[in-house]
Amino acid sequence: GQNLQDCDYVVNYDIHWNPVRIIQRFGRIDRINSPNAKIQMLNFWPTKDLDKYISLKLRVEARMALVDITATGEDNPFAEEEFNELLSNEIKFRAKQLKRLKEEVIDIEDMEDGISLTDFTLDDFRVDLLNYIKANEKELREAPLGLYTVVPSPDHELWDHSVKVSQEHREIIRPGVIFCLRHNESGREYEKLNPLHPYFMIYIRTDGTVRFRFFNAKQILDMYRILASGRRSPIESLCDQFDQETKSGEDMRAYNELIQKALKSIKASLAKKKQDQLQTHGDAVLPPLKQHDPGGEFELITWLIIK
Repeated sequence: GQNLQDCDYVVNYDIHWNPVRIIQRFGRIDRINSPNAKIQMLNFWPTKDLDKYISLKLRVEARMALVDITATGEDNPFAEEEFNELLSNEIKFRAKQLKRLKEEVIDIEDMEDGISLTDFTLDDFRVDLLNYIKANEKELREAPLGLYTVVPSPDHELWDHSVKVSQEHREIIRPGVIFCLRHNESGREYEKLNPLHPYFMIYIRTDGTVRFRFFNAKQILDMYRILASGRRSPIESLCDQFDQETKSGEDMRAYNELIQKALKSIKASLAKKKQDQLQTHGDAVLPPLKQHDPGGEFELITWLIIK
């Protein structure tokens, strides 16, 4: 709970086996309105042999998780052979990540793992949202689902150059769509996997590449703030372009394909997070016996088209 935005240096003396947790600690000092142009991190590595360290750590934690699960009286969800295969894959995965972290500077968005939103602050966004709701309550209550608008990317000729954008964001923000979806079923097992549940946000580019998944909500909200904050009216020329491309909404095949890929990504990410929890945590969320297609479980709340 300490306000550490004046700090600019993180020292890691207890290296977590999950490298994403290490980088998440940047979030403790990399805050909005920080006076620091740059921040730094120094890591003290506990051993030269990372493979042995990761293997021992994971095997102990994973075995404890399975013991805890089976002690409840439930059948063991994995046979010994399946357990060893899952654990072997996890060890290889973590070793690759930690070695990258030790040898190079890694962008957190490039990590092949999820981010726990509890390690980041969304308070700024909550305050903005609360203020907006107070000022526009009637309009929001009457607004239909599926609202959308079209905005330019930083490299578009219609970009407002009074809005300052870092080179990093210029490289990240490309033409695509940010979908905000709501999960309609009870989905209690998803609450530990997605702190924004029942809402899922995802940024997918026009070429079908999923750049940010639902566990990257802070990065997506940062994009929203850059692209849409302060805009009071739609950009007519972009709306006209969208109407021409979709024949006034009659031909939505391109966007239907994107939302289907987004839903497929959500399903895959949820499955992976469930597997990760089962391997490493005693309070793991067990995968349901029947895997449903998530397409019918979600409804579209809003979507932001980036040109």
